[in-house]
Amino acid sequence: MPNKTIYVSDDDAPLFERAQELSGGNLSSAVVRALRRFIEIEEAKQQGFNEITVTVNGDGAHRRKRFFGQRLVRWLQATADGKGTEILSVYRTAGNRYALHKRAMLDWKLSWGDPEYLGNLAGGGKGILQKFMAWGFDWDRYITEAGNFSLRVFDTLEEMKPHVSDEFYQAVSQAREGPEIEDLDI
Repeated sequence: MPNKTIYVSDDDAPLFERAQELSGGNLSSAVVRALRRFIEIEEAKQQGFNEITVTVNGDGAHRRKRFFGQRLVRWLQATADGKGTEILSVYRTAGNRYALHKRAMLDWKLSWGDPEYLGNLAGGGKGILQKFMAWGFDWDRYITEAGNFSLRVFDTLEEMKPHVSDEFYQAVSQAREGPEIEDLDI
């Protein structure tokens, strides 16, 4: 294998020394691993994908799953029992598949004085979480561990169809067919 020389500035020398320590003395393997990861990320970005990290849980343990993708749709709906809110996101993955991430959270019932407070947040068929999110509040950013999370991956949208509502499926189909960015001549 050919030798490659990498010139390292004095300021970056401690970084290379630490990498060599962590790699068990094999700096070449550390550099190659870093380059592989760098190439993977940059090639995904060039194709319009972002690194997506989602939470899933089961058996009481939260885990994080990471992949490259592009979110097509984010959707809010009441849970099947009407006692909570589901946040659904569909991603087109770098592997040309569709990842459906669901997060179900119980809604809070407000008990502060006036039932008309803030437009009766807990009533009207929508819970407080749906209303906050409808106003643009990004719940995922602030409460990251609450709720039940799942991730399912489908080879086609048609495979996903039986697992979602017709309205949601239509929204995903429409997002998939349209351009990510529409250039306007205005």
